[in-house]
Amino acid sequence: MPLSPAEAYEQIVSATRPALQDGCPECLRATTDRIVWEDEYWILTHADHDANVAAALLLQTREHSKVGQLDDDLASQFGRISNRLVRIIESTPQAEYVDVSRYGADRGHFHTWFFAPAAGDGAADLHLIATKLANWGGDARA
Repeated sequence: MPLSPAEAYEQIVSATRPALQDGCPECLRATTDRIVWEDEYWILTHADHDANVAAALLLQTREHSKVGQLDDDLASQFGRISNRLVRIIESTPQAEYVDVSRYGADRGHFHTWFFAPAAGDGAADLHLIATKLANWGGDARA
């Protein structure tokens, strides 16, 4: 059964990333062990999540930027990557659907969450997601 919007939002904001001491939070959280996929301009990382979540992924720019500051090329890349990522995640048997959301706009990077409640089969295969996304460019890291 699909989650209500309120339930989905609660699970998105409860996805956790490690606490940090100093520096840019987005740069410091994009550690090698959390990177799923990356290219010259973008990094896709995973966040810890409950068992009833198939995937909690964060797509962010490498450069410090905010919404409305992306040039046309980056904005176009974001649209293509996001569209492909949603299709890839939704094609896995573990994902019920994908919510795409942005919050925390005051942080140092443009970033967007891709959150997939589980369809009852556990966590999505991050390696499969990374490999399929890398078919269009970039490097699979998971």
